[in-house]
Amino acid sequence: MKISAYLFLLLTSLFWQPAFAAESTAIKILQQDRGRDYGLMVGELIHHHYIISTDSEYTLTTASLPIEGELNYWLDLHSVELKSTEKQNRTIYRLSLVYQSFYAPLDVRALTIPAITLDFLTSQEQRVSLTLDEWTFTMSPIKEITPSGVGNSDGVDHFMKPSIQPHRLKLKPIETRLIILCSLLLLCLLFYVALSGWLPRLNRSPFLQAKRQIKALSKQDLKQTEHYQACLQALHQAINQRAGQTIFFSRLDTFLNTHPAFQTLDKPLRNFFTQSEASFFFAATPEPSYIKDCIRLCHQLADADKVSLKS
Repeated sequence: MKISAYLFLLLTSLFWQPAFAAESTAIKILQQDRGRDYGLMVGELIHHHYIISTDSEYTLTTASLPIEGELNYWLDLHSVELKSTEKQNRTIYRLSLVYQSFYAPLDVRALTIPAITLDFLTSQEQRVSLTLDEWTFTMSPIKEITPSGVGNSDGVDHFMKPSIQPHRLKLKPIETRLIILCSLLLLCLLFYVALSGWLPRLNRSPFLQAKRQIKALSKQDLKQTEHYQACLQALHQAINQRAGQTIFFSRLDTFLNTHPAFQTLDKPLRNFFTQSEASFFFAATPEPSYIKDCIRLCHQLADADKVSLKS
């Protein structure tokens, strides 16, 4: 029996010695990072990272990796991520494990994440194991056991911490930009209204009104003589409105003497009245250029009218 026992020990040492030698030299943990082991709260994620180096002949058995899911009533394995790279004649494994603890302690408690055994195989089916040690950490409660202070009641409200005050957003920069944009919009609107002649105080000249009427008529199909005569009539009405009476060609000199600001437009006005008499009294067909002349004359009369109003 003694001889048999010695032979058994001898054979066992012969077969198991290479395996232990391989584990110590061929497979090793280069780096591990398991974060802080104190002050963890319920529901907090726990990240463990390992960098393992092996000879190229050893391959990690994926079946030995832990399975995601519930490990016990208070600990879940949230995710398992494994990456490998070849470097010279070695294989570098990067293993990331994410745990989540749902233990809600009433006081500071020490908990342990169990150890993990990883298996590596060679092409000759030689198995070598590597153990990731268990990890102990402490969890802290989210509420105090007894109310702070002396003489407080034992109500539930005294156990809870006060709520976090809501964060106030700084709206001053937004208000400033909004005021600037609204001001610019208002200025643009006023500028547009002024150009359109919708502000009576900024547009007291009847010649601008006549100019808008003539432009509106010029956009139509001016094939009929009545359309041209309507453009001429709009300017006549503006001159009559400024003079306060009906102005014919024979009264043009009186109008210019009464309103000296228009004397610089003596020639264009005479040309206009000449064209108007030819159209209304002699049935002459106006040319399209007459419309442009009327618009130009309205603009000149409006500028001169501003000078007369200021004076």
